[in-house]
Amino acid sequence: MIEVIAAFRAKPGKEEQLRAATLAIVEPTRREAGCIQFVVLEDTDAPGTFFIRESWRDQAALDAHFAEPYLRDLVELHKEILAEPLKLHQLKVYP
Repeated sequence: MIEVIAAFRAKPGKEEQLRAATLAIVEPTRREAGCIQFVVLEDTDAPGTFFIRESWRDQAALDAHFAEPYLRDLVELHKEILAEPLKLHQLKVYP
């Protein structure tokens, strides 16, 4: 299993656009064959700061996710509305 945490923040005034675009990928991502969990979180003390916690069956499933057109579209949008580049953390899980 592969665990990933993504952290990203909207430019001022772009919070709602980022929120809507991020939430739009939740259901299609959860339907992907290798997706175990996909949860979007927003910092209550810093609206517009988001985290995604995701679990994938294996690297092939994660790679397939990265190739999905809706995710590629979101990555392109991020170039315009994120305050800084997304930080992606792939984590090792210990038993």
